[in-house]
Amino acid sequence: MKTKKALPYGALVISGLLTLTGTACIVTYVLEAVVARIGEGDQSLMFWYLPFLFIGLIGLLIGIGIGIWGVTRLKKLRQQDINPDN
Repeated sequence: MKTKKALPYGALVISGLLTLTGTACIVTYVLEAVVARIGEGDQSLMFWYLPFLFIGLIGLLIGIGIGIWGVTRLKKLRQQDINPDN
């Protein structure tokens, strides 16, 4: 019984870490490449910091997807515990 729930809980932990990391990368891009460069003549860091933005978006989307999977899997396991007929 406990081994069935280990994978969804692990997925939720990984989801949280990926989501936080992705958000941190996106915030880094916005603060360092956009906000800090307002009014400067050289805007090249908006281009060179794009990997932070892309890594952040990919991590955020994967984290959200894994989190949704983990939550739905836990709901299904709880429904199976409530209805032993299934």
